[in-house]
Amino acid sequence: MYTNNLFKNILVIGGNDAGLAAASQAKRVNPDLNIIVIESGKYISYGTCGLPYYVSGIIKNIEDLFVYSAEFFKKERGIEILTGHKAIELDSSSKSVVVKKNSSPDTINIDYDKLIICSGASPITLNIPGIHSKNIFNFWNVENTLDVKKYIDNNHPKKAVVVGGGSIGLLLAEIFNDLGIEVTVIEIADFLLKEYEPEISNIVLKNANLKNIKVLLGSTVEKFLHDKNFVNLTSVKKGNEKIDIETDLVLMSTGIRANTGFIKNSSIELSANNSIKVNSKLQTSHLNIYAAGDCATVKNRITGKDDYVPTASNAAKMGRIAGSNAAGGNEIFPGSVKTKVDNIFGLEIGKTGLNLKEAKQYGYNTIKVVGNYPSHAKYLPGAENITTIVIADIKSRRVLGAQMVGKDGVGKRIDVFATAISSELTVDEVYKLDLSYAPKVSTVWDPVNKICGKAVLELKNKKF
Repeated sequence: MYTNNLFKNILVIGGNDAGLAAASQAKRVNPDLNIIVIESGKYISYGTCGLPYYVSGIIKNIEDLFVYSAEFFKKERGIEILTGHKAIELDSSSKSVVVKKNSSPDTINIDYDKLIICSGASPITLNIPGIHSKNIFNFWNVENTLDVKKYIDNNHPKKAVVVGGGSIGLLLAEIFNDLGIEVTVIEIADFLLKEYEPEISNIVLKNANLKNIKVLLGSTVEKFLHDKNFVNLTSVKKGNEKIDIETDLVLMSTGIRANTGFIKNSSIELSANNSIKVNSKLQTSHLNIYAAGDCATVKNRITGKDDYVPTASNAAKMGRIAGSNAAGGNEIFPGSVKTKVDNIFGLEIGKTGLNLKEAKQYGYNTIKVVGNYPSHAKYLPGAENITTIVIADIKSRRVLGAQMVGKDGVGKRIDVFATAISSELTVDEVYKLDLSYAPKVSTVWDPVNKICGKAVLELKNKKF
């Protein structure tokens, strides 16, 4: 039931997970609203996380990733969607957004009573000589994906460089490798997957090497050398050593930044990384303006502080709640415990909560416990060790974080830890959880129980 019937017009900026969830939920809460969604790109309502699998060939048709069309939203939900329309300035005093249509030099003003900003994020562009060569690609949206796929199909590259050793970079490195392309990954840090503990990162590195993917850690790209606008050599600095790498394709995966440039002249409060600060109702510092998804902060449920957690699941939940509240509802977004899982190099890699570095930064006195436990009963074929890490607060004994890597069964268990952290459970309580068992699925004492049992023993036997 909505509480305010004195406004009619909601404008949503952004036409994917958060934006469409917001628009749809606002319409459910108050069917009488006029809702317009503007989207700067050509495409809406697609599975962003599935885009790499179109490049790999697992998904044959890009259309299979699209969920709903603009026509569906207009006909079935009464929501107008304008693709190819980019917000370029917000005037919060007059409650209007200046919008530029891609095919026109002219701008239009769209007025609103309530505004929901779901403008997402974009890849960070590094200032490297030669960065604008024609065979250097970002990978973030449908347009990027089509460009990469078309280039590979038409040019049959033999060698590729991936700049960035995070989840997306490593997944694309694996896909290129599977397509028969020789791959070198360049990562500025001294380890892959910077959010993970070294024990996890080292296993991922080992599996990358087993696939003959070359990884240069502690390395930076100094310049791209090209011939006729196409890169053919990447110049890399690793310590005092300079390395030239031949390449036919470069994939940039060096992080993302919130798309909030269009509000720079407004008084909306931003965080240090330019994401929009919101309260528990997802209101910005202007109470009639909401924000959700990759352009906004979330509350970290462990620390209670603002954090930046750009995941699809957070975006969808935030969008739905922002839309409900903008339409007159009264819902709370509880925040995030930073849960994620990836499947790379034949491994499931998952994490939730804080890593050890983060826990120390927030002032926790912690214990970190590492164990290796079989994914299911050893007497059945296929049992593989899951490397398991738990981080707990010594004083309260609360679970602060957990990480896992293994061939299978990681996602199921990371979700258990995410629930435990959200519920503020201690290692003692998680140790005693009644978790499912069957020989092909787990062991009598699940790895979740075992690692927390080990933590209980270490807390008992050591003086801190």
